[in-house]
Amino acid sequence: MKVYKSTDRIIHFLGKGILYIIGCLLTVYICFTATEWFWPELNGSYSLGNGIYMLEWDGGGRIIVQGSNIHGNTCYGGSQLIPTYENQCDSIGNFVEYVIDAKSSDSWIIAVTNNTISKQRKYYILDKRYDLEKMTAEDIINNRIESFTDSSAFAKRCLNDRINIKW
Repeated sequence: MKVYKSTDRIIHFLGKGILYIIGCLLTVYICFTATEWFWPELNGSYSLGNGIYMLEWDGGGRIIVQGSNIHGNTCYGGSQLIPTYENQCDSIGNFVEYVIDAKSSDSWIIAVTNNTISKQRKYYILDKRYDLEKMTAEDIINNRIESFTDSSAFAKRCLNDRINIKW
């Protein structure tokens, strides 16, 4: 009888331990999955609207993409818009240009980038008043994005187009 009680206690103790471990693992999994839906910023994904996202990019700061790899509300990749791939990397593949900040409204996205080599800032305006999700990244870059190296020309353009987004 003693052996039976001892075995029962061990099984009871192990069962509770296993249930505790399974419960902890399930809780961790749910929390990580919930971040994709409720806190995409924790994964470095910031929605700018109309299928456009700003991403924290490994080793290269932030970039703005037309999202294509989206899970929940989190974008993990897409076609690069700002800076363009050609402007982002130097001739040997080092990251040189990255987004410092970007803001959006229903109709516009404004962004500012920094170049680590030339120390020059660029200012961008992206017109979102079209269905950008049905356009290719190349069409968006060529027809919907305007860039400026002069901050006063950028500010004047924002004023003329009534882009009332503040940094």
